[in-house]
Amino acid sequence: MPSLRDTFRAHWLISVFGLVLFAAGGTVLYWNEGRAVHTMLALDEAYADVYSMQFTEEEQDQSFENRIVHLSGPIICGEPLTEPDYNIQLMAVKLKRRVQMYQWVEETVEHNFGESVGGSIESDARSYYYTREWRDKLIDSRNFYNRHGHMNPARFPIESAVQVADAVYIGKYELGAQVKQKFNNFNELTSDIRPDDSSIKLHLGLYYHTNDVFNPEIGDLRILFTYAGMEGEMYSIVGRLQGNKVEPYLTTRGVPVLLVYPGEISALEVFRLEYRAQVLHTWWWRFIGWLLIFFGVTCNSKLLRVVLLRVPLLIALAPDSHFPVTGNFIIAFSLALTIAAVAWILHRPVIGACLFLAGASPYVWLTRNLVDYNRID
Repeated sequence: MPSLRDTFRAHWLISVFGLVLFAAGGTVLYWNEGRAVHTMLALDEAYADVYSMQFTEEEQDQSFENRIVHLSGPIICGEPLTEPDYNIQLMAVKLKRRVQMYQWVEETVEHNFGESVGGSIESDARSYYYTREWRDKLIDSRNFYNRHGHMNPARFPIESAVQVADAVYIGKYELGAQVKQKFNNFNELTSDIRPDDSSIKLHLGLYYHTNDVFNPEIGDLRILFTYAGMEGEMYSIVGRLQGNKVEPYLTTRGVPVLLVYPGEISALEVFRLEYRAQVLHTWWWRFIGWLLIFFGVTCNSKLLRVVLLRVPLLIALAPDSHFPVTGNFIIAFSLALTIAAVAWILHRPVIGACLFLAGASPYVWLTRNLVDYNRID
């Protein structure tokens, strides 16, 4: 059996790369679990203190200053958001203008032959293709291989932008700037009212700055308008009342809590939806962390095999030299759960203990099998 030093010397580059991946995966997991712990505890604290506003006369005599409250009701906007050039006037929290320009696009294809490809320009074993497309970002044609006949405008005549209403209310309570930023469920704005400017064409809900909608030229624009939080739509919000304005609630752990969900739903349901969203977010980062650890372990499978073969109780975990995926999977799974357990065990001992036992289960199982096998012998 080769020594650990000889094995590392023979595969030092891939081993170092694997250690970097393992460290990155462990860092992601520990950060993610710590974030999840603090977020869940913050939500527990906020839910324990939340008060659901009923908008009754009795509440007029009570003070809710700096308290966390739950508001549910229709959106009320102070003034409309407007786009005068397009005859758009809308009572909503946000109005987004997305501008696209018709531009030249360069595509590069590398090949291993020295012949020109039809319809392309060939140089240094590369082919350059030029097409015209609608794009949101400006494409700098000065960097094109062949600039002749493929020049794009230097800037957008009209920029994409998002308008946010100055004053938005639920009942008598105004929504703060950070609350309004959470209105991100945009819907396409459709209108039959055509712009006064005849050079602007309206087609299938899009506004075109072009002479011919079906045959656009380089530099032509098309604009799509979307909105979020239409007046009258029902929303449920959890946040802190500061004066007459709803702001984020800062828990004793320093974690801000500000929840915005569409629909007229109870405080319990708002927190239930947020718990669910946080769990999905946590598991996504767990998968990323585990994947990095798995590749890190895979890069060091030869080193792990040498180490584990020297420990009688862990021989069964040693990655197979011909098909190491199963062993790598088990090792990465166990390490990921163990790292997660460290973050949870101080705050949620039951969850931390369960994660630790799950991480240790492959070792316990293999050790038990090995002991039973030796007894039989």
